[in-house]
Amino acid sequence: MRKKNWKKKKPFLKIGILIACFFLLCFLANRSGNYSKIEKYFKDFGYRLESFFIPKVSMHDEEIIEGINRELEEENQELLNMLKLDTSSYHLMYATVIKRNIEWYQELTIDKGEQDGIHVDMAVISNHGLIGKIVKTTDHFSIVKLLSANQKDMKVAVDVKNDQETFHGIIDGYLLDEQVIQVNNLSKNSNIEVGDFVYTNGLGGIYPSGIYVGKVVEVTYDHLGLSKMAKVKPDLSYDKLRYVSIVDRGELN
Repeated sequence: MRKKNWKKKKPFLKIGILIACFFLLCFLANRSGNYSKIEKYFKDFGYRLESFFIPKVSMHDEEIIEGINRELEEENQELLNMLKLDTSSYHLMYATVIKRNIEWYQELTIDKGEQDGIHVDMAVISNHGLIGKIVKTTDHFSIVKLLSANQKDMKVAVDVKNDQETFHGIIDGYLLDEQVIQVNNLSKNSNIEVGDFVYTNGLGGIYPSGIYVGKVVEVTYDHLGLSKMAKVKPDLSYDKLRYVSIVDRGELN
């Protein structure tokens, strides 16, 4: 009798365990910090499975093939532009964007991970400047959080430079409607002008100094009039990122 009851309960027990595992993985995925070992395994498996099921394009559709060829030409040009970066100051590792989040301006996934030397908190750049940092890794893939994610952990110490002076500030948000980066905590006496260049200054230990961020397009005062704020326009569109470079801090300085 007990065996029969056990057989009846066994399928429900399995379902319960699976549901519990699902919610556990969801909880772990939403917590801060890197993936656990089991999460890394499932994430790696999931990314590979997704790539396997990507629909194959019919070679008979000439318009689609022509469009793909144009896209490949653009990607090749983007790679060439990336290689014009001054790599003498940084050890760069190149990666391809393989996935974008539903919230397009938050995160993206690249095809390099821990086995390629990628680690959490490495700075990530494109051929036009800083775009964000590594926040999670698996053996073969990594998650990049973009500056446009507009979150507290994306604050970056920067320098605003012109021909005469350098002024210190903090990246403190991204205005999606205007597609500009907000830089705060600039001295109210600073002679910042539209067209000044903005670079990382290396403070904080994540973003090395000298990485280009963008150009100043507007300067205002904060609501108390105690400091200045600047809107900075990046030279890139977060919509069209295909290739990125990861900065290996171990080779810096």
